[in-house]
Amino acid sequence: MTIDWPAFLGVFGTALASACVIVLCFATAIRLLALPPRGAAATGTARDEEMDDVEHGTRPPIATVGATALFVVSGLVALFGIYLISPLSR
Repeated sequence: MTIDWPAFLGVFGTALASACVIVLCFATAIRLLALPPRGAAATGTARDEEMDDVEHGTRPPIATVGATALFVVSGLVALFGIYLISPLSR
């Protein structure tokens, strides 16, 4: 039994790259959802956990759209990987 090393390294590189893409997309989406409301940094008030209410504004809408798109991309990449791994019953 011999190992086809170029094919093995190709699969390893593809798996590593796709894992990095999933993690990068997911982490960036979480970071976009954590953006502070507009003008929160300009007020100069200290941040207190008890005062973190929604009434002080919302995050920019483009951040929410971007986060949603990145969550969808990371999910699609994961589903595509599952599709490639799982055998097709015909």
